[in-house]
Amino acid sequence: MKNSFAQLEKLADALSDAEYRFLFLEPILLYGIAFGIIGFVVSYFLKADKLQITALIFVAVSSFVFLPYINARSSAQPRLEKVYNLSAPSRAKTFADNTWLWKKNKWVYYALAAAAAATVLVGARRNRLGMIFGIATVSLGLLAMKNSAWMHYSDALAYHPTLKTNNAPVKEKLRAKPVKTAKAEPASTERIKRPVAPLSAN
Repeated sequence: MKNSFAQLEKLADALSDAEYRFLFLEPILLYGIAFGIIGFVVSYFLKADKLQITALIFVAVSSFVFLPYINARSSAQPRLEKVYNLSAPSRAKTFADNTWLWKKNKWVYYALAAAAAATVLVGARRNRLGMIFGIATVSLGLLAMKNSAWMHYSDALAYHPTLKTNNAPVKEKLRAKPVKTAKAEPASTERIKRPVAPLSAN
């Protein structure tokens, strides 16, 4: 129990660090939105209104995570670039380009949050307007999921040089070479004849 409290304390301290906070928030922009969209579609066909509202709120909250995420990422970028500029300048440039792409596509997440909130207020199955908002929520959700997955992969290229497609100097996937074992020579079937010493006469 003592170790658990110590770990929670360290995690709380880590979340105050922008370099870790944006890594902690990034999966929500993919998995949070994905689970919310799946829940919304399933609840729509099941006609479960309460579950539908819950799923839409989940989508909206996950989309709004973009704001603290991009703020943390922007705060972490200068220090990360200083570290990578020493060891791998191309990876620092990749991270900067990815940050720019995140900011360029911010409208997708804000529009998704607005569409999900509007669907909650109007009701997806109440009238035609609600259905339009519901379709917009699903469409923007799929686009946001695609963007989040692609940006996660792009960041992985910068963070993990061991990926098959990467910016590391390794061009081919390294494979261990088989160890060559020396072949044992077959034992001779003939007995080795040794010279017999002559018997000395006493």
